[in-house]
Amino acid sequence: MNEGRDPFVSSLASHLNMRLTRLAEEREIPLERLLDKSVELLLEYMEDNELINYYVKLNNVEAINKNNDSFSKAGRSLRKTSLKTLSYHG
Repeated sequence: MNEGRDPFVSSLASHLNMRLTRLAEEREIPLERLLDKSVELLLEYMEDNELINYYVKLNNVEAINKNNDSFSKAGRSLRKTSLKTLSYHG
């Protein structure tokens, strides 16, 4: 039945199922309702996490571009200063 499945995934699924079953019994909530809500919350979390990751990546790209621009300007400024110094001393 679990042929081809990762043993860790199988044991994790079994463990989660046991915990959710126990929680449903303790709180007197229908298991199906608890499972549905668990999946819903997990999907919301994953979507929020993806959105956060997207914004972090976007901000990182903007920061990298600003840094590259600053380095480029600094490099041009240094070259101009070096040329002025060389022509002054030369």
